[in-house]
Amino acid sequence: MTKAINENNQKYTLKLFIAGNEPNSVRAIENIKDILDSNIKDKYKLELIDILTDFQSAIDHGVLVTPMLIIIEPPPETTIIGSMSDAEKLKAALRIK
Repeated sequence: MTKAINENNQKYTLKLFIAGNEPNSVRAIENIKDILDSNIKDKYKLELIDILTDFQSAIDHGVLVTPMLIIIEPPPETTIIGSMSDAEKLKAALRIK
């Protein structure tokens, strides 16, 4: 049985690929930060990567659309695409109760 991450004190490493200040990018940043700050506080590292200024990272990570979130830690590595507007689905993907 998989344990919820916030119950076993694991830390998160995440990369969020965005496209400048586009509405979906801004919304994704706000939604992710709200969920992380509300549930795991200082137990995460969120790297924001703007593909308009760092297109090589987008190529290296196979980013075809934005926003795109890659959950690197804890394993397994997971990718989520979209505005991150559904808090419950995002929490489920992050394995947060």
